[in-house]
Amino acid sequence: SIELSLPLSSTRPWRGQVAALASASLTYIMLAKMMQLRNFVSLFVFCGAEALRLPSALPRRAAIAATGLAASTLVQQRALGADGMTYEVLVPPTDPQSPTPVRAQRVSVDYTLWVGGFGEKMIDTTRGSALPPRLPAPFMFNVGVGEVITGWDRTVKMMRAGETRRVVVPASLGYGDKGVGPIPGDAPLFFEMTLLELQPMKPLSEKQLQWLDEHPEP
Repeated sequence: SIELSLPLSSTRPWRGQVAALASASLTYIMLAKMMQLRNFVSLFVFCGAEALRLPSALPRRAAIAATGLAASTLVQQRALGADGMTYEVLVPPTDPQSPTPVRAQRVSVDYTLWVGGFGEKMIDTTRGSALPPRLPAPFMFNVGVGEVITGWDRTVKMMRAGETRRVVVPASLGYGDKGVGPIPGDAPLFFEMTLLELQPMKPLSEKQLQWLDEHPEP
């Protein structure tokens, strides 16, 4: 789901507040449907597993211009590779020896997404919100099968339960040069993510294993 930040000042006329809320709600619903379609397509391909290649609702790859991130963006930057993604560990894992997720394992994550920098324009969160009203609801997905943006798959595969990170995902591993909804094209994404739980790995069917073999991780 995509959540919009809608500041309503007490000086705005009441009708203006209603109109702004209605507009934001409509945009929220449209973006939510796009995200649901994205997840449905990935899950259908993985579970159906006949080497299907369906179009994704959200672009995951695109050329990116230089992000121009200042060296002070993260207190302790650690490169995840030549992809330009960086992260900072805010809270260490509950057990440093616990396993990291494996491909196709289902996990539960809490996150907040900003654009423009941490604490700037908030786009989405699982931690609950007042507008639109929503209770906290962790996000669940299967790792490494295309249900989320590439930057998420790469990050979560390196985390352990209880760990919280702040991650800067370049557009090439996020929503590309086109963007989506309130996220502009070529925009780096600023996530604060907590890996809450790794569910027990269930046996995969032959079709699922075949799909994994035919679709290597990006």
